[in-house]
Amino acid sequence: MALTTGIITNTGSPNATNIVVNIGNDNLSFSSNVVYHIYVWNTLVTKALIYSNSLNINANTSQILNFNIAGNSSYEVQFLVTGTVPTDTVINVFGTDSSGNVIHYQNVLQQELTQIGQLNP
Repeated sequence: MALTTGIITNTGSPNATNIVVNIGNDNLSFSSNVVYHIYVWNTLVTKALIYSNSLNINANTSQILNFNIAGNSSYEVQFLVTGTVPTDTVINVFGTDSSGNVIHYQNVLQQELTQIGQLNP
């Protein structure tokens, strides 16, 4: 199942300099695999893939990832979660300012992610 935050505008004050992605696998027996793509826009029309990776999340563990997006006007995070029970993998995305403070209007919690047909290339 592929998921996206959708395009998040990053022009307010403060704006996000980093994205924090929290990935937790709540399944007690099975690992999951998460592929993520992070895109930014530095203008209104140019979408650029800046981070892409695949990682294994062991049963009952989590990963906290941090990515620099400073200077970009918008961003989007896409995920593809696979495994025996992919619905047990919970993902939350937070924009943070240069001091590491969460920007509350740039939170995207698991229940707010949108299902998409596939990851963009």
